[in-house]
Amino acid sequence: MTHEEVFLQDILNTQDDDTPRRIFADWLMDRGSALDAARGEFIHIQCDLARFGPDTPRPRHLVLRERELLAAHGREWGSALLRLGCRCWEYRRGFLSGIGLTASTLISHASTLYRLAPTLREIKLYEASGLLSEIAACPFLTNIHILDLENNDLSDLDLVALAGPNRLTELRSLMLWSNRISDSGLRIFVAKPPPQLDTLDLSSNVIGDVGAAALADAPACGRLRRLNLRSNRIGSAGALSLARSPYATTLAHLYLTNNPLGFEGSAALRMAFGDRVHLVH
Repeated sequence: MTHEEVFLQDILNTQDDDTPRRIFADWLMDRGSALDAARGEFIHIQCDLARFGPDTPRPRHLVLRERELLAAHGREWGSALLRLGCRCWEYRRGFLSGIGLTASTLISHASTLYRLAPTLREIKLYEASGLLSEIAACPFLTNIHILDLENNDLSDLDLVALAGPNRLTELRSLMLWSNRISDSGLRIFVAKPPPQLDTLDLSSNVIGDVGAAALADAPACGRLRRLNLRSNRIGSAGALSLARSPYATTLAHLYLTNNPLGFEGSAALRMAFGDRVHLVH
């Protein structure tokens, strides 16, 4: 193994600890290359910025320096990703954390992507319709926490491909808004969703009362903390099912804006969830 591979393995073994990242950054800055020094500084700056919460103002000088380094070197750092066809990517704590690419590119170049970005935790896929069976079986997805499949023209068959035994064992968040998912696919999916899933976005699909009832009756719903069902076809019956669910009580946020819930359904949801349910914009 090269020195860089040894450092990277330490980083992978302690993902939540910044110390191995900073040690690697110091090593880069000591090597003498201007590009390595910039990369080392970038790692340190992003580790510093990651200490601030989303509602805490970040030091302006760090934010500006981060932008300067990305503007000067970002294209070179991401040149291998560009050659593979990646459309976008982002860094967190100095290393690649998210990429956007077509589903076919992921399937064709999964091993290369893992070599380039072993710290990856988030993927946004384009043109994924009909390919989710292959995606779900891809070993590269074993460590992915967030999968964004919004606006992919996905059908019920696509959603069913994500259910049951597959490689999505660490998936926490699944974004499925603006597709063609209906009650039929949702009923099968919620019976065997990814085991760590705690955020599910199904907004702007065609889910009705039967799908809402399937969610309400699924033990897996008890693991969800955030469920987005905005802009679907859920009526009073579906709202009552969710309000009476023995599993949905763990939800911290339930979004049902732009559904024909009716007065009785809305009242039951307010009674069951209080300010944890969002019924208006």
